[in-house]
Amino acid sequence: MKAFNRLMLWALLLGLTFIAALNGYVSYRETGTAGKAYRIEINRIYDQAERGIPLEELLPDQNRYTYVKDLSWIGKEAGPEEVQRFFAGIGVGDANEFTVKPLYADQQIAGYLRFSYRMPGPDVHALLVLNLFLLAALGAVMVLLFYIRKQILRPFHTLQELPYELSRGQLSIGMKEHRSRYFGRFVWGLDLLRQTLDAQKETNLRLEKDRQTLIASLSHELKTPVATIRLYASALADGLYDSEVKRQSATRLIGQQAEHMEQLIGGIITASVSSLQNIEVAPGEFYLSGLVGKVIRNHKERLELLKVELTAGAYQDKLLLGDEERLHEVLNNLIENAIKYGDGRSISITFREEDYRQLIVIENSGEPLLLSELPHIFTSFWRGSNADGKPGNGLGLFICKQLLQKMGGDIFAEPLERGMRFVLVLRY
Repeated sequence: MKAFNRLMLWALLLGLTFIAALNGYVSYRETGTAGKAYRIEINRIYDQAERGIPLEELLPDQNRYTYVKDLSWIGKEAGPEEVQRFFAGIGVGDANEFTVKPLYADQQIAGYLRFSYRMPGPDVHALLVLNLFLLAALGAVMVLLFYIRKQILRPFHTLQELPYELSRGQLSIGMKEHRSRYFGRFVWGLDLLRQTLDAQKETNLRLEKDRQTLIASLSHELKTPVATIRLYASALADGLYDSEVKRQSATRLIGQQAEHMEQLIGGIITASVSSLQNIEVAPGEFYLSGLVGKVIRNHKERLELLKVELTAGAYQDKLLLGDEERLHEVLNNLIENAIKYGDGRSISITFREEDYRQLIVIENSGEPLLLSELPHIFTSFWRGSNADGKPGNGLGLFICKQLLQKMGGDIFAEPLERGMRFVLVLRY
């Protein structure tokens, strides 16, 4: 809207400048034309005087001449004071100009003729009509621009944030009806899309709740076989069975309960990670600078408030292959982990190339994981020894691994002397 407001202001200024320039040009042309015309009239009168026509007949008639208004004569016998007054233009009207020309007789100066003339300006009436027409045209243009601003740009400005909000899952706020003839159906369609997405979101939440209920139910059912196994194992250990038949029966029951537990655990795992296995990525191309800029903008202010130093190394911008939004999720997840499990001092993002692959390295200061824990770091539902008392479900790094592998890349972790390092491998 601000850019269009500036466009309207420039259109107004340029229109007024054009009108002023056109007025100046018309005035200049009229003045130049009049200057030529009055000289023609003076030369015509002067030629007649040289041919001996009496002065009484040369006096300009108002209907005969347009510019010359008066003619004065002074002979050569006039005194100096009279000549001075004559050449000074005494007696010439204030609104007129004058010029003096010598008149010869027998190649001798007989006297001087003084021509009094008026230099008219441009035709005021015509210029007024022209200005009114130009101002009306400029006004029509401004009215058109104002109409576009009010009826098209302003409604569109109110709608431009809606697709972004929908992509973020902000579905609860309905759209106000708009009377714009250009966007009425568009607004209706967007609101219908919002309602559809909101209904789908509610369905997904209900399904997720049902899945969580299933997991809780299966987890609860584990208690029974666990208690049974513990009971039979305790009885076997204490020698409560006096015959080999009873001991074998107890052993078989323990095996049956263990098999039942295995089935329940398999159901829990399937219900927990089935949606993770179905994560989809959209193959595409994106620039490294766009990804890095988005990540830094998202976290810079928050890390400054947390007093965590975020540094980004130099890199050569290039076109990468993969899903930019999914990779953005991966980097966000890694930075969140660095904040959660680091010591809160520093996080760095560096870049390098290796074997025709782009590497993004994220490091954070703090206590590293034990070497014995590294093989499990990308396993679902696994949490390290440094996760005590910290929220989480052990799925973040598992999801990162899944996404990168689906994009043809990978992720690796390695402990530092004072911190952790995660290396992302991307294709280009």
